[in-house]
Amino acid sequence: MQDSIRQWRLHSPVDEIREALLGFDALHKRRDLRLEVLRSLSNPWPEPPRGPPGPAKSHVKTAALLPEANAAPVPHAIFRQRLYSTLDRKAIRKIIRVQLLRCERPEEILRVIAVAMQNKLVAQNMVVLSEPITRALYRCRKNVSDPQVLRTLNIIVWRFTTAGYRVDPSLLQLGMKFAARSRSLPAMKRYFKLSREAGAEFSSNVFRSVIAKFSIGNRGLGEIRNGRWSREQLLQVLTGFEDERHLPPDQQNHLGTFLHRDSWQYLHGWVAVLARCKDSESVWREWELWKQSPARTHPKKLQSQNPLVTSKVRGDHWFIEQMSLAGDLEKAWTIFGESGMPFDRLKLRVKVRLLEGIEHATIPKDALSDALLNKYDMDLAKIERALGVRWVASDDGEGSHELFTDQEEALETLGADDWKMECDLAFPQFGFPQSDEEGAIVPERSERALHDAEEKGPADGDRAV
Repeated sequence: MQDSIRQWRLHSPVDEIREALLGFDALHKRRDLRLEVLRSLSNPWPEPPRGPPGPAKSHVKTAALLPEANAAPVPHAIFRQRLYSTLDRKAIRKIIRVQLLRCERPEEILRVIAVAMQNKLVAQNMVVLSEPITRALYRCRKNVSDPQVLRTLNIIVWRFTTAGYRVDPSLLQLGMKFAARSRSLPAMKRYFKLSREAGAEFSSNVFRSVIAKFSIGNRGLGEIRNGRWSREQLLQVLTGFEDERHLPPDQQNHLGTFLHRDSWQYLHGWVAVLARCKDSESVWREWELWKQSPARTHPKKLQSQNPLVTSKVRGDHWFIEQMSLAGDLEKAWTIFGESGMPFDRLKLRVKVRLLEGIEHATIPKDALSDALLNKYDMDLAKIERALGVRWVASDDGEGSHELFTDQEEALETLGADDWKMECDLAFPQFGFPQSDEEGAIVPERSERALHDAEEKGPADGDRAV
């Protein structure tokens, strides 16, 4: 053994031994190729240029180089160092924007805000980056609840206002949306007040978006995530808060102060949310105002719609439907009578609701009898479906029932405590799910084009649907 070692030493120069050891060390470091990738991602800043330093070029501005938004998070120490080491506004905004694009939790966003607000120049550029802040807050919804996102936004707005900076109106509108999602009455009042003080105007899209966050539809996703608004609190948000009733209307802060009744894009969502709250008196007041509006007294054609559907027909039909949803069928029949619209021109879901208040009907008996027979047929079909049977007609005019589901399973469903004959709004898993033709308190996708259609030239007479 010793002879072999002595012989190996004699025939192995020092350089070859050193080269072999270095090669072994390099092989050991490259045992996992992923380490190189991870190390390259963990240091997103480019290495300083090698070689002798060239002449100083003070007149050339070198913007900080940042990685793509889908790269690894930038270490906070490096983010702070780069943020304070440049005076170029464009570079500052780029650094903040890229850092916000990597935030997925509220504490990460607040840490970026805290660093930015420590420097006046950086803070001035921070307050104008409403779009990256909005994207970061929406990204947080994957990890935290909507009330936590709202608290984060409250802190951001508070930091900006206490520092004397103007808050971008889009952030205030975002605050309203998250306050509506979180069912927070104080937050709604606060953001209404801030928006009025800032002179921020609501577009029709923003107005309808805030209403949509109240979860007044029949899909139920918002209510499953955040629960329901109580009727009393939602009415305060819509028509006025209790502690502001004594103030003049122009000093109150509620959603109604941002309403433009001369635009149907505002009005149809407003009427729908009032009906959702079962506030038939408010819906009736809106109907009285609608009767005097130019869109009804001088009907106009609707762009890209059936020429028979005018602005008057669209509005009258919507008021009839929403009053029936508000639960006051007597007023719904009154609106129907004042509209002059033929009963057979109403949508099926509206006719079914009106027939629940048959004692207030204002149509001829023959038409009423036919409508009641159709409603009876629909009600009977619901009962049959609940029992798990369906009617099969025969050639001789008779027929029989046949099973289409297991009877034991159908009876267990009927015996459940939470079963309902009619689907409860926003929770279609109880009772029968409502289709697009039944129970839509806000327009479905097939009807959105009708309510979004712009008004153009005068209509050719007063026609019904």
